[in-house]
Amino acid sequence: MAEIAKLDRGRVHIYSDFDGTITTKDTLIFLATTLGGGEKMVETIGRLIREGDLTLRDAIAAEMRSIRAPFANAEELLRKNVTLDPGFRPFVSFCEDAGIPLTILSAGFEQLIDLFLPSTEFPGLKILANRLKVDERLGWQCEFRDETQFGHDKSKVLEEAQKRGEYAIFIGDGFSDRAPARVANEVFAKHRLAEYCEAQNIFCHEYQTFHDVLRILRERMS
Repeated sequence: MAEIAKLDRGRVHIYSDFDGTITTKDTLIFLATTLGGGEKMVETIGRLIREGDLTLRDAIAAEMRSIRAPFANAEELLRKNVTLDPGFRPFVSFCEDAGIPLTILSAGFEQLIDLFLPSTEFPGLKILANRLKVDERLGWQCEFRDETQFGHDKSKVLEEAQKRGEYAIFIGDGFSDRAPARVANEVFAKHRLAEYCEAQNIFCHEYQTFHDVLRILRERMS
């Protein structure tokens, strides 16, 4: 039923993860691998998260703390190696034309997101993310949005939206997206989030790019 139900665009609010969802690579993993502790450290941290021995908040803090490079170095590498999902710009245009609010919910960092989604180019986007304090001596430090184990509990934003009467659609791909996927009215998922939704019997639209998300939403709103 959810696949064919029409959407009331007046109630819809779309929330999207950033790293690995809007971008072709996860910027945090990429930087920790290339400028920080390296591939083995990142793999170990990922395993500890999956096994429940490390919170996402502590994992992100450890990865960022392993980086002692100037931010300019990180920016140069990111611009050369990470791109936006090919369907994201058309998707943003669709949301703007339809009058649908689009909010970015990220366990990552505003400074990194701003490199790819500058307000001059995407003035209608609202971005909720953590902040970085670049420290080349002690390693990059994290300023998290909240005190939860996630550092930024995205599910709370969706719950507040639903209290306002919004129909909250969430788009994501990874571990930090599990909590919002559990509470969203509707989910678009890929990679490990799609696997999680299947295991937890959470209905989701599995997608590859934002072109897929756009196609489905256009059909639902026609």
